[in-house]
Amino acid sequence: MFDISYEFVDKQVNFTKIRLNNKLEIIFSNLGASIFEIKLSDKSSRLENILVSPMKEIWLKDRTFAGSIVGPLAGRYAVNHTQLEKNRPPIHFHGGSNGWDKHLWEQSIIEETNQISLTFSYFHLNYDAYITYTIDSDCNLMMEIDVQPKIEMYINPTNHMYFNLNGSAFLPVTNHLFQIDSNTVFSECNGLIQSSFPDLVPESLDFHTLRSLNLLEQNNGINHTFQFGKNHSGILKHPTNGRQVIFKTTLPSVVIYTFNSQQETFSKNHVLYPIYSGITFETQYPANQLGIVTFTPLHPYYSKTTYNFSVKEDEDVTKNDSY
Repeated sequence: MFDISYEFVDKQVNFTKIRLNNKLEIIFSNLGASIFEIKLSDKSSRLENILVSPMKEIWLKDRTFAGSIVGPLAGRYAVNHTQLEKNRPPIHFHGGSNGWDKHLWEQSIIEETNQISLTFSYFHLNYDAYITYTIDSDCNLMMEIDVQPKIEMYINPTNHMYFNLNGSAFLPVTNHLFQIDSNTVFSECNGLIQSSFPDLVPESLDFHTLRSLNLLEQNNGINHTFQFGKNHSGILKHPTNGRQVIFKTTLPSVVIYTFNSQQETFSKNHVLYPIYSGITFETQYPANQLGIVTFTPLHPYYSKTTYNFSVKEDEDVTKNDSY
């Protein structure tokens, strides 16, 4: 059922490919405890990459967060009187200059009849961190993040995958359909969340029912933190090829970012990927609220986010699926 293969870049960095029949193929890396590539079949049985990232040689050299675990503190934070690094002055950003995305993680794998689990471990003086990815026979990818702090510390990691169900990063996601279990969003000033109480979403950001992303161009994209409702879920669908991703999490919020500007490292054959070529589901606690991301040895961090990958055959793509 599962095929496993390995690519060793050098004595330290490796890529692990796990393939489930001809439906799903995921490539992981111990660099940044990352998901480098996800190939998903479509209605025509074409297996294509649905993640957006730089070419491998650039990804290895220039860490761009794409597909990697961002931590221990993802997002933007006012430093104030803390010891947080001002790596993007005057704020702390995405784990600092030596964040988890830049680390080499220890790797182990457990194979069972109907699932495979890949665990990345990182042992620090102040904490032990474990990222476990599990793929099962129903095309579910489960991501569990378990951090055991040895001191009181701030912890708010996430995965920074960019999804694009077109199968090509040169085609923007403006043709996708998107739905999220949320009707509130956190307001920001200078990129920082200002209040622990979110506001009602404006009409332009209202995706509580399935809605086209063709509005990205008129709204200059999405770069917002949404607070989940009771289901903590979302759906991304392609309108014609049948590909669909449903995500569900134990975390209270998610950052949705739609690649609102071109980036030099995101290109192929020296051609930059266009704006809106990807969309993130960065499940996490809302940033810039250090009180809710303070963890201790008696209060460790744990979260679980599940992605279900499927192909819908010739149905009404505007129909809402059950979360």
